[in-house]
Amino acid sequence: MRALIVGAGGIARDLVRRLGERWKITVVDVSAELLERMETVRPVSIFLGDGSSRVVLIRAGLESTDALIAAVGDDDTNLEACRLAAAASISRIIAVCADSEREGEYRRLGVPVVISDTLSARRVEQQMESRRLRSMSFAEGKAEAMEFLVAEDSPVRGKTLAEIHSHTWILGALLRKGELIIPHGETSLMTGDRVTVVGAGTDFSDIVRTFTSGQGRFPLDFGKRVAVCVEKPSDVSGVLAEAMYIARNSKATSMVILHRDPGSISDPEQSRATAEVLVEAIKSADGVQIRPQPVKGRPAGRLHLLPREESVGLLVVPTPAGKGTIGWWQGRKALRLLHRTGKPILLARGSQPYRRILVPARTTAGGRAAARAAIDMAVYTKAKLQALAVEDPVFMSGPDASTEARNAVTWLEDDAAVHEVRVESEIVRGNPVREFLSRAGDCDLLVLALDSKAWRPWPRLVITGMLARLTEVSVLLVPVRDPD
Repeated sequence: MRALIVGAGGIARDLVRRLGERWKITVVDVSAELLERMETVRPVSIFLGDGSSRVVLIRAGLESTDALIAAVGDDDTNLEACRLAAAASISRIIAVCADSEREGEYRRLGVPVVISDTLSARRVEQQMESRRLRSMSFAEGKAEAMEFLVAEDSPVRGKTLAEIHSHTWILGALLRKGELIIPHGETSLMTGDRVTVVGAGTDFSDIVRTFTSGQGRFPLDFGKRVAVCVEKPSDVSGVLAEAMYIARNSKATSMVILHRDPGSISDPEQSRATAEVLVEAIKSADGVQIRPQPVKGRPAGRLHLLPREESVGLLVVPTPAGKGTIGWWQGRKALRLLHRTGKPILLARGSQPYRRILVPARTTAGGRAAARAAIDMAVYTKAKLQALAVEDPVFMSGPDASTEARNAVTWLEDDAAVHEVRVESEIVRGNPVREFLSRAGDCDLLVLALDSKAWRPWPRLVITGMLARLTEVSVLLVPVRDPD
């Protein structure tokens, strides 16, 4: 993530000292002396110039930055820098207000603002580090107390205190669903826990890295294996090939191939053809651990039963090929599968390898579920991640629509940055279906989320029919589920 800081004074230096290593920082100031002092704090890029100048900010990297922090001791400069950042569609803009009487001017711009004081850097830091909730120093600055949020992809999630023990810091308190817990060695950390850690100030960066880094998990939170049906020769080069690609480029441990049992087929010719398809499927494994699962009758009719029998984290099915009502009906069957199993469904269209992944930026539970899966897939496949936030037309949207869209993009960028995935974000206004379809053709995978508990067939039927008929890429449907 790239941060552009306007100002190199004391607040800016303190902020640079506290920001995590994932931030690549450029500092702009009119004082060469202050910029030289800034370089002693940590490696940063410096740019001598006026932060209220559009030319200066562009040369300093405004158009490619992820965040702008205006922290000069002059509100006129800060306000103009914020206006220029907003005009450049920077999703994260934060300002330090020098004169508290001018705070309202920042708020009218829609810019989060903190008042200049000794805690300013910490308040800005908390807005830029979403998993670090708050922090404070004590013991004459030699110790630090920090509160962290345990995210779904946190490396400490599921571990006991004994497993993450350190000699230089302790986990003193844990807040879980509103209940205060004094942890012990066998206490396991769970998604959503707010943990308070106390440690030496010199170990600040190590503590932050331990609790705020991330690791890809998809599809392990749903199950260990990828499951696919193989019935005809074209399935080997089609749906099976994409399932193999997912198995190689995810945390899945193995694959299950459902196929018709040749011994249950009375027609000798058809039985031999089915056996030959299975042989070709096994040959295509190329390092992927697979287990053939023979069934009587059509394998597709048995796919929904497999997750009851073993750990399956992803079901791969062909993209509905029909048009009109037929396409809607086929799409409904795919959604029905997600509803019955509670497992992610890949509607395979053979668009692998995934070089660009499209995902909606939304602050809902569904938006977060889709984003987590998309980020993991981007990590595994080294794909570029494109996030799209769509605001409703003006006559339909509320007054907070733009703020919600920016917050959604910021959250997604934060989570992606933890995994060192850079996001190309876009905020537009219009019809969501039309906007996504216009961009899906430039991507290789579209990731969406659905609530597997709420089943309303006809709205889902229409949406899935449109995806099946109008998108040209594979679609990953992720069920929304409760954490842990």
